[in-house]
Amino acid sequence: MNEDFPRRIVITKEELADARVDEILDHQRGYVPLTVDAPPPKVRLIYSAWFYLMIAGAFGAFLAWAIIEPGFSDQIRFTGKIESIRPDDSGPFTSALINGHLTVAGVEVYILPDHTTMRAAAAPKSKLALRDLTVGETVSVFGVSTPRNGTLIATGIRVENPGAPVDAIVNLSSLSFQQTLFGLLLFPVVAGMIGLTIGGVEGAVCRTWSRAAWCASIGLLCGLIGGAVAQLVAGLIYSILGQINSTDPTASGTAFVFQMFRRGLAWTVAGMAMGLGQGFALKSSKLKFNGFVGGMVGGLVGGLLFDPINLLLTPQDGFSSAALSRAVGIVVIGAVVGLMIGFTDLLTREAWLKVLTGPLQGKEFSFNVTPVRLGSSPKNEIYLFKDAKIDPVHAEINKLRDAYEIVDNRSTSGTFVNGRPVGRERLVDGAHIRIGDSEFSFSSREKAGK
Repeated sequence: MNEDFPRRIVITKEELADARVDEILDHQRGYVPLTVDAPPPKVRLIYSAWFYLMIAGAFGAFLAWAIIEPGFSDQIRFTGKIESIRPDDSGPFTSALINGHLTVAGVEVYILPDHTTMRAAAAPKSKLALRDLTVGETVSVFGVSTPRNGTLIATGIRVENPGAPVDAIVNLSSLSFQQTLFGLLLFPVVAGMIGLTIGGVEGAVCRTWSRAAWCASIGLLCGLIGGAVAQLVAGLIYSILGQINSTDPTASGTAFVFQMFRRGLAWTVAGMAMGLGQGFALKSSKLKFNGFVGGMVGGLVGGLLFDPINLLLTPQDGFSSAALSRAVGIVVIGAVVGLMIGFTDLLTREAWLKVLTGPLQGKEFSFNVTPVRLGSSPKNEIYLFKDAKIDPVHAEINKLRDAYEIVDNRSTSGTFVNGRPVGRERLVDGAHIRIGDSEFSFSSREKAGK
């Protein structure tokens, strides 16, 4: 062999495919010094996913309450004159709890001594009995309709001041139908509005309005459909559990906890559909999973809190409306659903970019589907606005087996990784990416977990 010529190095295809080659390259790149000393990113809650999803969920829930509340009633209410009083007459009811009844505006109103509160509007702290009422007095009746037409079990009767306006016609069937209708609409409307706001908030935060509108509309549709299905399932669960323990929830601590459990399960079913919109709109199984799990957990937690909120904010006097407690309870459900979706994303994401400089400073973009395109066009997954140095589709990030790679799209100003221009570069944890005036830090779950 001629020693004047160096030996040739032969590399086989098997050696090129060896995983140790990638490990060595990653190890070497890990020692590339950063040429850009970027300042630490500001903490901006508005760009934290858990925060803006929580606010979006709460806002959507409030909109749902505002839509439903004007027609919603947790009990039937009307005002009329007493036409007759029959003490100790239980009418067609055989229950020993019935303690007489009276006729008000053509409606038979039955009294339960332990559950019907009777007071005078002029003396709201006073307590009245059936014998204190007189024919011809104007009273407001609060109660629950019975399966028997034209009858009502009273939770409260309030004697009004003379001259108080009286309902000209009281159609108990119509009032019962309205109560049932809006009760059936509660789950679909709440789920739909939360789905709308949670689905569209990501696009709104990133100024990609077309994506926000598309994801919001799909979120609304998913919420409405899922809420309607949940209404049936949750109603069945609520009814079955109610038969297991039919004790008045206010009668004992155990009964109240059981009531919380019933409602928590019901809202768990409804919550499953509230966060699915963005996943379906963007065809991402990861986002569907995050929305499903986050919505389910959020619905459970929010549902469990609903009754304690009602007990805290609504006087249990048979008269007071639960509008305020219902508003707070529904908003809490929406907020917790959004919060749990955000936390689920934090716990399950595999890789993400954190914006170090630029208009979205502090925002983190999780990689749910690749390629992830970066550029000045709002059609990109990461929309970088207000920067003339950035091309419409400046670069993209792709997943390669167990790693991620950034590819420059022949941009005019270039793509930089750790301060040096690249055409194609495998990303290691902690790598800094600069595109125009925006800089990002790359992180991966594999490295973060070590």
